[in-house]
Amino acid sequence: FADAAQAQRAALALPVVSLTLRGCAKDAWGRLRFRLAARVPVPAAAAGTAVGSGFADSVDARGELSALAGGVPASARATLLLKDLPAHLLDPYLKEVLNVDVQKAQTSFRGDVAYDAAANGPRLRIRGDATVDDFRASSAATEQAAPRRALAMVRDGAGGGRPLLNWKSLSLRGVDIAVAPDSATQVSVDQTSLGDFFARIVLDEGGRLNLQDVTRAPAPAAAGSAPTAAGSAAPKPPAIVRFGPIAVAGGRINFNDRFVRPNYTANLSELAGRLGAFSSQGAGAGQPPQLADIELRGRVEGSASLEITGKLNPLAKPLALDIAAKVRDLELPPLSPYTTKYAGHGIERGKMSVDLAYVVRPDGQLTASNRIVLNQIVFGDPIAGAPASLPVKLAVALLADRNGVIDIDLPVSGSINDPQFSIGGLIWKALGNVVVRAVTAPFSLLASALGGGGSSEASAIEFAPGTATLAPAAQASLDKIAAALAERPQLIMTVTGESRLEVEREAWKKERLQQIVRAEKRRAGLGSSASASPSASAAAGAVSGATPAAETVVSAAEYPELLKAVYRRADIVKPKNAVGLAQDLPVAEMEALLLASISVGDEAMQQLAVRRGVAVRDYLAGKQLPTSRLFLGAPKTGGGGESWTPRADLKLTAG
Repeated sequence: FADAAQAQRAALALPVVSLTLRGCAKDAWGRLRFRLAARVPVPAAAAGTAVGSGFADSVDARGELSALAGGVPASARATLLLKDLPAHLLDPYLKEVLNVDVQKAQTSFRGDVAYDAAANGPRLRIRGDATVDDFRASSAATEQAAPRRALAMVRDGAGGGRPLLNWKSLSLRGVDIAVAPDSATQVSVDQTSLGDFFARIVLDEGGRLNLQDVTRAPAPAAAGSAPTAAGSAAPKPPAIVRFGPIAVAGGRINFNDRFVRPNYTANLSELAGRLGAFSSQGAGAGQPPQLADIELRGRVEGSASLEITGKLNPLAKPLALDIAAKVRDLELPPLSPYTTKYAGHGIERGKMSVDLAYVVRPDGQLTASNRIVLNQIVFGDPIAGAPASLPVKLAVALLADRNGVIDIDLPVSGSINDPQFSIGGLIWKALGNVVVRAVTAPFSLLASALGGGGSSEASAIEFAPGTATLAPAAQASLDKIAAALAERPQLIMTVTGESRLEVEREAWKKERLQQIVRAEKRRAGLGSSASASPSASAAAGAVSGATPAAETVVSAAEYPELLKAVYRRADIVKPKNAVGLAQDLPVAEMEALLLASISVGDEAMQQLAVRRGVAVRDYLAGKQLPTSRLFLGAPKTGGGGESWTPRADLKLTAG
């Protein structure tokens, strides 16, 4: 038999056919019993000629036809046995619905077929067990054409292409197909097992998966065709499909991503697991389909372990699932194409473990958590011409603990109904955002790595105007920074003190006056203890704060007298009394005259900025941080904008 009407010629040879009919009559046919047997050789050439000797396949159908009229029976019953039929010979017809080249498919079936004619259309029922062994399909769209192999028993199609989907055995037990007019087609399979399978998944340059093009879209209606008559029958409802448990073993998947340059390839192997029963039909009226338990394990690139558990339903419309996946100890250098594209650096070394949890609700809303643990990751130098270049080395230094481990959580959400939705793109974007924060908010990123949620941005330590003394709040912030730096030995801190004359002029004068008053107390204390014993002098020095480690404190009761002493010795113009002596003044007036006599310039602001940087550096050094990791930046005495406050800026870099 040859069919040249197809775009690709179909051919089939049946050299041994046996047909037996019983119950024939010249004028009327009642119940006709039949048996049909055939042997089918397997052709390997497009012309349909057989390769090799002998027959590999057979057909045996026996049953009866009843009430034939015009050659069409009113009903038919048959027991059907198909053994190793070369279903790939039907590839020219399959191409109407499939965009693949089926090279081999040894198909067997044992079961019953029932047909009944009716006024509103035929009814068909097929029940039995089926197997499809040694299946091989390729797709020219998946890869460039691969060299042809001289394999007998394999269809030598015109399309070529690299393997898309192969398997050794597919068993379908308890197949039940029911087709009836005005009713949804019913398809159910009690038990399915798939063994030793291979699939090639390709993400093309446009971000589209090759599996999206496996089936062909129906051809549009021809121009000028007659419209559907008004009042015609309503469209047939979609088929109802039910599957019992599915078991898989010995699986391999090759994933190739052409969307990134250079291309990325990953191999999954030793895939084995089970999917529970599921159906395309809802559990009740208006209810979404129930989810089936899934359990799948395997290996990635031969070393990393893969585990997927949870619930899903491949037939659910809309899609709904609740799954968790784990990958352990995946080598990172093969992922360099992604880091090159999104970060501008390749990966020289490192391993990754991932914990994923994905929930898709029937309305299409996705909620996902992606916990990623990177161990000993080392990035290479920037790659010239990369689409982006991010400070990944600083990000690693910020996030990695003293053992070189980075533990981050990337929540992702969105709607899978959005045409622009891409889960992979969202994850890489989230990772990119983490790296960008290394520049824009490094201390927030550091706080997040320490479990603080990243809500605190401590890149500046504030001071009271005119002072270089750390307030308790500033010390508390530096305590946290010191703890973080102790856990991340690759980080280097640079402290830059800042001051501004136009903002701090009066505050600096007041602080300077307070320093003079404190110095007066120390002078008075030292003078009163000049004749005391050494021990008494030391005690007085401790009380007055004369020791370098202590700060002299002036109480409110002491202040007026000390200020008066400063005022009397000050070389300034003072109001005179009637006899020409310096007039006693209230505290406020003495302060005003003394403040007016104090001059402040750029040099004083420069020193103030330096003292602020030193105060922060010395405080961190006092927390057991090596001074080799603490540096002073050049002091700044201008700029900062209207919102500027007295401060010392902190900057982190990777050592």
